[in-house]
Amino acid sequence: MVSKDPKISTLVSVIIPAYNAEQFLGQAIQSVLEQTFLPHEIIVIDDGSTDRTREVMKAFGSNIRALYQRNAGPSAARNAGIRVAQGNLICFLDADDLWTSDKIKEQINFMEKNPDIGLLCSDHEEFDGGGVVLPSFVKKKEEFFGPTIIGNNPIRNAFVKLLSLNFISTPTVMVRKECLEASGLFDESLWSVEDRDLWLRIAANFSIACMEGIYCRRRVHHLNISKEKELSVRGRIRVLEKNWELFPALAPSGFWRGHLADCYCQFGYLLLENNQRWSALKAGILSLKHILLEGFNGKSWRITPWWKSVGLIPAALLGWKISRAFWQPIKEL
Repeated sequence: MVSKDPKISTLVSVIIPAYNAEQFLGQAIQSVLEQTFLPHEIIVIDDGSTDRTREVMKAFGSNIRALYQRNAGPSAARNAGIRVAQGNLICFLDADDLWTSDKIKEQINFMEKNPDIGLLCSDHEEFDGGGVVLPSFVKKKEEFFGPTIIGNNPIRNAFVKLLSLNFISTPTVMVRKECLEASGLFDESLWSVEDRDLWLRIAANFSIACMEGIYCRRRVHHLNISKEKELSVRGRIRVLEKNWELFPALAPSGFWRGHLADCYCQFGYLLLENNQRWSALKAGILSLKHILLEGFNGKSWRITPWWKSVGLIPAALLGWKISRAFWQPIKEL
């Protein structure tokens, strides 16, 4: 236990999943220990690491609660932490990211002033070995939505916004445990986009807010799982289909179909690039199906032009070598 403030700090459990994280994990834990208000507990889950992650964890002694499990993915690791967490406010931090020293303090203040908010996030910056590469994650998202995310009030139409674009950065989240108990935990079958799936389920039933300010520094490096494009698009398709079945009334049918058409089209071109012709053909057909069922009249929620989906089908039939000369210019449009 690391708590020093019985009124505020004891409410918070911090959950850090770690897989082969020896290089950065110590810095992540230290950024929690340097908070101006310390949490009740820091739960670190070693998800079957094969490097020196366990030794890094042991070096922090009683400052952390250490859990060990076979490799089962980030969702299973976070869920293991949630199940044993004693706090009624839960925060997540990835093993390669950092918090600013006032993150917990400022978020608790916000949550105490806004008891109707179930999940609170904030902005973050991204950095690599050369310095800051993205000064504001949320401001970048607001180029798509407009200035409708950051503020002291619940985000309007948060569920629909999350379907379009994930503006919630997991290491910035503070969520009431009751929201997790009501909405369910992370989907352990997902190894990518699992956070977006949970935020959607929470947004379907609780208010969400995004506070002003940078309270997290996210590290960009070649090991980031979110950079695996095919895995990410597969996850987005799963999340869209799953949440359409769970919450069909929260967005128009054309909205769901438009986004699925985009995802299947993107997925198809990724498969074609890897010379998986028949899987690419199937993805193209599914994309075109959603376009046709969405309808050509009225508002379209698609980002990808319809002709890209149509073009995917003959490209897949012709094969990678023959279609490449035609496919590459289309892909870059």
